[in-house]
Amino acid sequence: MNLQKHMLKNFLQTDTAGFQRAALAYQKGINEFVRTGQTPLEFSIIGIPKTEFSPKDIYLAVGFMSFGFAEGLRADPVLEKIKNELGTEYLKDLAVQTPANAVRIQNFDGEGKVKTTDSLITFFDKALNKIPVPLWQGSNGWAIAGDHTASGMPILSNDTHIGFAQPAVWYEAHLEYPGYKFYGHHIAGIPFGLLGQNHFAGWGLTMFENDDTDFFYEETNDEGQVKYKGEWVDIRFRKEIIKVKDDVDVELTIPATPHGNVISGILEFTDETKPTSLWWLLNHETNHALQAAYQLNHSKNFADVEKAASLFSVPGLNLMYADAHGNIAWWAVAKLPVRPAHVVSKFFLDGASGNDEYQGFYDFTKNPHSVNPPWGYVYSANNQPDSVNGVLYPGYYYPRSRAGRIEELIKENKKWTVEDVKTMILDETSHMHADIARQFASILKELNQPEFNNLTTQLETWNGQHTTDLTAPSIYYNLLSQTMRLAMADEISHEAFEAIAATSVLKNSYEQFIANNNSPWWDVKDTEAKETRAEIIKQAAQKTIALLTETCGKNPTDWKWGKIHTLTHKHAFDAVKPLRSFFNVGPFEVPGGSEVINNLHFALDTTGHFQVDGGPALRKITDFADAENGITVSPTGQSGNVMSPYYSDQAEMFATGKFRKMLMNKTEIEASKRKLILKPTN
Repeated sequence: MNLQKHMLKNFLQTDTAGFQRAALAYQKGINEFVRTGQTPLEFSIIGIPKTEFSPKDIYLAVGFMSFGFAEGLRADPVLEKIKNELGTEYLKDLAVQTPANAVRIQNFDGEGKVKTTDSLITFFDKALNKIPVPLWQGSNGWAIAGDHTASGMPILSNDTHIGFAQPAVWYEAHLEYPGYKFYGHHIAGIPFGLLGQNHFAGWGLTMFENDDTDFFYEETNDEGQVKYKGEWVDIRFRKEIIKVKDDVDVELTIPATPHGNVISGILEFTDETKPTSLWWLLNHETNHALQAAYQLNHSKNFADVEKAASLFSVPGLNLMYADAHGNIAWWAVAKLPVRPAHVVSKFFLDGASGNDEYQGFYDFTKNPHSVNPPWGYVYSANNQPDSVNGVLYPGYYYPRSRAGRIEELIKENKKWTVEDVKTMILDETSHMHADIARQFASILKELNQPEFNNLTTQLETWNGQHTTDLTAPSIYYNLLSQTMRLAMADEISHEAFEAIAATSVLKNSYEQFIANNNSPWWDVKDTEAKETRAEIIKQAAQKTIALLTETCGKNPTDWKWGKIHTLTHKHAFDAVKPLRSFFNVGPFEVPGGSEVINNLHFALDTTGHFQVDGGPALRKITDFADAENGITVSPTGQSGNVMSPYYSDQAEMFATGKFRKMLMNKTEIEASKRKLILKPTN
């Protein structure tokens, strides 16, 4: 049975539970507007009919979130290609596992201390890039204990990193009635706030980055069977209907093994002689995300929140928590498979013998977590959690840049205020990138060529700041992108490079890759000569100068970061030139960069322009000494209606690092000139 149908059958065919009644009522309200409300302009332009939402759409929205988290879809096929076609020597310079210099999140069990107060590569990469809605890509979150704040109560900060789009991803809602008070950030189509706060507690989210996808090589026979754990079992088939405009439907017959859908044999570019299936946790385990979100929204104490955290299975999340009783906590929430010790989950596994099969799942108590740690803070920047009972859970964790900077700042010996946290959430310094820049400077110095003198000076003196008026970031990112592509694309193809460049694997690899003068990657396959690191970086430096001259002018003092690092919130109509300027919001020159706390990131391409494609989809800070006056900001606005004054009214605030209040105070709300009064008809 299809998993979404299974969840619908079990969860939303009745309305006996609170989460069911609330979810169905939410959808009933949406559908009333679909039937009687004004048709959005986009529907009229495209000429497609409005359709009502059904309960399964809630689970499809959760599934899409999980899809965006599944970095293995991009990374694993490339790593498998490198292993098989180039050999293990080429893997040594890539961070297949978390590198040794990674900043790990410390665990602390505070129980009892709670205060009661290619082809395949090309397919997946292009499919992900063509999706006209944003994918989740990271996030920062931290909570500082009251012992370290000026107010004496915890401060909670969160900025979720998602691909930018217009309308914005999150919308805000404040719900209050006798006995209930909740202010949350919601995703359209999902009835409960995924992050937010009530009268006593608040929480934020980041991506856990655990590995919940695996590819299995399958062994089949002519009888329509696949070998599974040494035994032949029947391949199952199901039909899927893909609806296309003008009532043209495409029917697909999809074979599936016990591991999951077969992704080869049904796609023209895959090798039918070596069938491969995709195991994805979402399709194997019952998803209680809806129940978990409902319980979070209605939590009344610490135990309620912890119980809600235990219900999440996929996508994997870090839940950052603080409350008005003085508690702080972090839980890595996901259902984590027990893999055999020999399995490296980022390579394709043996689906026939049973030797690579999962051995069950860890209990939630074994998930990484920290409750009221003695060091006085919890945080996550999508980095590797430390081991639990000697087990280091595999995943696609992000490099030391953001995590290291958060730890550096949060350990400062001071009493934190909301203003201090605002400065921290907008921080744009990366020691990791500064260290790599100095590596480049050292190599360019050895070339002893006057044309590179300016580059060398800028790179060796750069402290890793990413303000719009600096030239060093412009030089650094151009040089980095040119170097990595020149070194790798000839071996694995430009398509494979695009795929792995978008993952944490390459971001974790920059330092060790560039440091290894003897890496086989430096040799260009298409030439008879054996190129060296110095020769590749020389070419990259020449291309960097040419590009910056083209984009910013001949004078190196004009190579400002703000000129080439810009943010435009693109609507789905961005591809239609006459509509682009009407529906898009921007551009804005913005500070920040890749893997700084103010993570306004971009594709590692070679165009010379680093247009921001993702970053904080919201910023929010709450001091629980004054929870009703928390602050936040959205990237564009609260409305998805292009004709609304709230379509883009926060865009400049966001680009310039400003905030506004989360309106929770009853007196202030009642003083508003705008009121909508709903009167029952019976």
